[in-house]
Amino acid sequence: MSNDGHSGKGAKTAEALQENALQRRDLSEFTPKQRILAAALKLFVEQGYFRTNVPDLSRDSKCSVGSIYHNFKNKEEVARALYTEGITAFRAALYQALHQVDDVEVFIKRLIVSFLHFSEANHQLSKYLWLSRHNEFMTGIIRHPTRVGFDPLGRKLTKTIRKGIKQNKIRNLNANIIWSILFGVPVGYVRDWLDGYNDQSPKAAAEVIADICWRALRAD
Repeated sequence: MSNDGHSGKGAKTAEALQENALQRRDLSEFTPKQRILAAALKLFVEQGYFRTNVPDLSRDSKCSVGSIYHNFKNKEEVARALYTEGITAFRAALYQALHQVDDVEVFIKRLIVSFLHFSEANHQLSKYLWLSRHNEFMTGIIRHPTRVGFDPLGRKLTKTIRKGIKQNKIRNLNANIIWSILFGVPVGYVRDWLDGYNDQSPKAAAEVIADICWRALRAD
């Protein structure tokens, strides 16, 4: 297990989910499951979940239909696995940027900046994660963007926020308010950008949004 809580296989799956990874790299570098998930991401985003069928996944992943059914029960399971892997990759990337940061102001600003940079750099994955609606096949899988969790990122975030409150650097607010500022604000901006309502890209707006979030939380 790597220091970001992401296993080698998980990191390789995250690599496969980068845009056009299957076109840029030797397919033999990825397992059939990773290739299927990468193909699913591209197809679900570009043509929609309901317009994508198993033969489409087979064609784009270069995996046989039999291989797809060997790894997944059906298309719904592919969609659910893709969402789970995407969230894991997102949280691992944030943790990697934050795990050695102790100063609370630097931590919060870097969290927001990392969130927004990841979202722009992983455009297709962000579209799938943040614009996925509560379709029947996603029931129980979709996680609210402000959910903290108990993975390495969640533990580091909770520890840093508690430390900031104790040091009187952060206002002693309800946890749900804090998480809504830290995750709700950037995901709201990203969603509007993905929907075409924001002309300024997440990277371009990152520093300003990070400063606004910090000002909303700081104690003075």
